[in-house]
Amino acid sequence: MNNTLIVIPVRMASKRFPGKPLVDIYGKSMVYHVWERAIKSKVGDVLVACCDKEVVEYLKINKIKYVNTKKNLRSGTDRVYDAMRIAGVLKNYKYVINLQGDLPNINPADIRNLSSYIRKNNSDIVTLATKIKDKKKIKDKNIVKVAISKNNNTYKAIFFSRAAIPYNSPSYYEHVGIYAYDIAILERFIALKQSALEKLESVEQLRALENRINIDVSIINKAPHSIDTPIDLKNYLNSNKNS
Repeated sequence: MNNTLIVIPVRMASKRFPGKPLVDIYGKSMVYHVWERAIKSKVGDVLVACCDKEVVEYLKINKIKYVNTKKNLRSGTDRVYDAMRIAGVLKNYKYVINLQGDLPNINPADIRNLSSYIRKNNSDIVTLATKIKDKKKIKDKNIVKVAISKNNNTYKAIFFSRAAIPYNSPSYYEHVGIYAYDIAILERFIALKQSALEKLESVEQLRALENRINIDVSIINKAPHSIDTPIDLKNYLNSNKNS
């Protein structure tokens, strides 16, 4: 029996880009692109967690498995958990992957990387990061940076911020919006109150760090395009046109 579930949380009411799950990218919606790449990873079952009628209708038409969750939830991971709770599948899986719904060109191999890492290392949470090569990204508040410690070829997240961290660093790392959880850790995370730093940075993984839940980091060569704003979408389309 497959013991991993990929959940893609989406919502139409994004403050920075309202309606982005259904925005058209080369004839397919954003959520379709992410779902398609999750399927291609062959890591496990795939489910979309949504809370909007428009998205539900779209998913039905395209025969994509989904769960209609509560509308007002604290974070994407809270939506992942709510979908699993409603579907009654919390006891069916050992691992769950939260794949954010704004990564239309994420490499399926990177999803497999994440899945393999948590299985081999018995981690609490694993996420991905990549070295920032474009200096403009360092000061971009839409790009979440991660400060990482290294010990015996193992990387651990120390802090996440929209600011350039750590100060005066020779290199900076961009966080990639995907997490693998041991299901017991996911349940522990959900039971925690939203943390002060999480609210300040609007970065949900700080809730884990503030409560001494370890986050391992696997380094990948290239970050997928994260489309958080209409400008991001325009840049993504232009970069593909010029490539």
